Amino acid sequence: MNSIVITTVLIPGFVSVLLFLVFTYLHEQSRQPYFRAWQWAWAFYSLHYVLDTFPRSPIAFFVSELFLVAMALCIFASTRLMRGSYRFRWYDAAVGAVGVALALLTLRGHLVNGVFRPDVQPAIRLGLGLAAILLYCSAVFYVNSHRRGSLAFQVLAISLALWAALMAVGQLQSPLGEMFGNASRLFGPVPQMLLGIAMVMVLFENQRNAVQENTLALSTLGVDPRRLLFADDLVPSMQAALERLRSALPMHRAAIVITERWRGLLPSVQQGFSAVFLEALEKSGAGDYICELAYRRSGIFTVQGLAEMTEPLPVAPFGTFAEFKRILTEADVRNLTAVNLQTREHNFGVILFPHAERRGFGSSGPRLMVGLALQLGLTLENYVVSHDAHRRTKEYELLTEIGKAISSRLDQDEILRTIQIELGQIFDTSHFYISFQEGDQIRFELEVRDNRVLPKRTRELRNAFTEYVIRNGEPLLIRSDLETTRKNLGRRADFPGQQGVRNYGRDASRPRIRLRTTRPRRAGYGRRTGFGRGGECPPVCRGAAAFPATGIPQQRFAHRHLER
Repeated sequence: MNSIVITTVLIPGFVSVLLFLVFTYLHEQSRQPYFRAWQWAWAFYSLHYVLDTFPRSPIAFFVSELFLVAMALCIFASTRLMRGSYRFRWYDAAVGAVGVALALLTLRGHLVNGVFRPDVQPAIRLGLGLAAILLYCSAVFYVNSHRRGSLAFQVLAISLALWAALMAVGQLQSPLGEMFGNASRLFGPVPQMLLGIAMVMVLFENQRNAVQENTLALSTLGVDPRRLLFADDLVPSMQAALERLRSALPMHRAAIVITERWRGLLPSVQQGFSAVFLEALEKSGAGDYICELAYRRSGIFTVQGLAEMTEPLPVAPFGTFAEFKRILTEADVRNLTAVNLQTREHNFGVILFPHAERRGFGSSGPRLMVGLALQLGLTLENYVVSHDAHRRTKEYELLTEIGKAISSRLDQDEILRTIQIELGQIFDTSHFYISFQEGDQIRFELEVRDNRVLPKRTRELRNAFTEYVIRNGEPLLIRSDLETTRKNLGRRADFPGQQGVRNYGRDASRPRIRLRTTRPRRAGYGRRTGFGRGGECPPVCRGAAAFPATGIPQQRFAHRHLER
């Protein structure tokens, strides 16, 4: 093997294979699409040098030139993949067509009287077109480096410009061109090695920026801390947080599923799924099941091949695992990674990342996901704590206002209506009633349905939730699965989703009064409930329930006094 073959084929070919392996590693680490484009580019470039070992074959020469065109197109496409998703444009086809035409003209220039002559220098060469494409890509990366303030992209732009310059000079038909052509063959691997170093720097900068920028963005929900917000009010903030998580990895679809305990304060959101996906997960209990699996697997749970999956842990009621598989299958999810949203004290939910490949992330992906999920979990915990404190303050202020309003009124209907209106500032009272037990009857003094006040009515005592709360003297909150709760208690249901609070008076002979709000949405959580952790009965309900027990007897006493 002579020195010319070693210089022109073996060394550059060995370098291109090494760079192909480097970009394969970079893509496995980050799963970024532009690394895949560069990986294909160096694969084509390596195949070009393989075909250069057949210098006398015109077919091998033409295919080798086509591989160079494919390499340039991959680098050209990577300029758009750096900035966002790739979409085929008309100029992609134009650049490819020009490249193929230049390859044909180069082949034609080597044909002398129908015989392929590799030593003949054609007038039009493909190398000039490749140099132009590389210079354009260099300019794009240089502009991008200034926008981002990135040293890695500057090194990448300089490397491409140097490679393009060496390639263009090597195509000149002059003694100076021959001299620089020999130098370009000798020093050609240098800018290519710089490209590999620059892309390693790009990976490092991307990982660093992903951690810094997303950690800062996920440290707050961007809501007004002075307002008492409800779950629906947080949907835009949770969607923005999910978009941050989805773009950092990157993924086409993702979802945040909140556990049942926290759905009164935090909403579940999704991107890329159908509208009924989250509802199906919440109603079937599959969302809580996935969350429990991720929690027991140190914060991350991976499903590889949903069709062949067997139940990993029996942490849910019978049939939940089958529902879990059915819902994911209907959503066209074959592989799934679930990351737990947890802190040291709370378990808020899980982040779902479906992916087509069994290994949807590189080696650094799971660590990045867990870190960002932990930051979001801390942010949600801070929000819940501040929301709880703000809600308690609002409740005590509201109790004071209710007390003032009741003490200034003598009409019983006005007292009860005032209670319903004031409680509406904390949670939804569009379905609401206050009932009295007198003897063997339940008397509904105030009943509101869909914000309409219904006429007063009475009914006989029966085995219902109203009697259960009055008899036990404890609040009753049914958060979900009303029928199961009804069967367990042996009661009849009045409305879907109920909160019951018994009133307390000092005199046991006074009528026992029953207050209850109903919220038909989400089986126990209304649009504006604002209930605390786990949907517990807030103190304002207990306090408000005491006002009729004391205010109404005072009103009756005052009314009798006026009649005298």
